[in-house]
Formats: sequence, structure tokens, C-alpha cells
Amino acid sequence: MVGSESSSAEVRLRLIKEMRESVPEMIINVAIIAMIWVFTKYVFIPLAQEYVVLGIPLPQLISLVSLVAVAALVLSIVMKGHKLIDAIATYLALEVGARKQATEEEISDYRAGLRGIFYVLIVSLLFLIFKEFLNVFHPAISAAVLLLISIWSVITLIRAGRAFSRLAEHYASEWASLLERRLKTDERA
Repeated sequence: MVGSESSSAEVRLRLIKEMRESVPEMIINVAIIAMIWVFTKYVFIPLAQEYVVLGIPLPQLISLVSLVAVAALVLSIVMKGHKLIDAIATYLALEVGARKQATEEEISDYRAGLRGIFYVLIVSLLFLIFKEFLNVFHPAISAAVLLLISIWSVITLIRAGRAFSRLAEHYASEWASLLERRLKTDERA
């Protein structure tokens, strides 16, 4: 069995440490991204509709500048967030694993599954941000990126689902045993 109190306490401390180190900067960067997105979409691009610089429509140049700025901020968030996601996934995996006395391999599977789910959520949210910038260049770019994200997400979610197969088997077995005991009790009565 894995998930002793000492390793669980260590994981909690690691999670708290990661939250203290990562969350404030991540929140600031998310707020900056939101402001860039709002100003670009609702102020700068509408104001730039009639201008062209060196034969390039100004909305595309503004979108490119915003895209680069947001990408740099997202990269910073991803670098900080990777450790935080790992700490959260490890903590949740240990919590789930402790309930059924999971092995180290099962805990590792849960951690991988949770990470996959978190990554799909994050990439989906990031696409929502980048979609507006990409559409300024051409909607086909957004469509191609969305298709790639969809394919990757399906593969990742299948892997994540399979990571929880032992957990599902455990609970299905417990449920079947409980049902079997109830049926035997009802037959005797």
C-alpha cells in the first residue's frame, strides 16, 4: 500500500509550497493576458481597421504583436503551472489511492490521468484566447489548430481514462459484492 501519512504530508507540503511560489505570478500573468485580449479585440483592432502599414493590414500586425506577447506570458504560466499541476495531480492521486490502498503503480497511473485531464482543460482554454488573434490572420488557421487540439485531446483523454481503469474495476467489484450480499440476504428473508 502506498500513501502513508508521512508521504501524504510531504505531498501536501509540496503542494502548498508550489502554490505559494506559482499562483501569485500566474494570477498576474492571467490578468495581463485578459487585459491584452480585451484591449486588442475591442479597442486596437477596431481602431486599426482602416489602416495599412507596408501593405499589411494594421489589424494583422496588432494581432501578431498581441499574439507574441500573450504567447510569452502563457509560456511563463506553463513553466510555473507544470510543477503546480504535478503537485495537485500527485496530491489527488494519493488521496484517491489511499481510499482503496493503491499500489505505487496505480498512484502513478492516477497522477498521469489527472495530469492529462488538466492539460486538456488548459489547452482548450488557451485556444479560446489565441483563437481571436489567429482569426485576424485567417479563420482557417484557427480551424487547423482546433482540429489538431481536438485530435490530441481525444488521445490524451483516452489515455487518462485508461489510467483510471483499475480504480473503476475496484469500485465495480465492490459494488458487485455489495449487490451480491444484498441479494443473498433478500433470498434468506
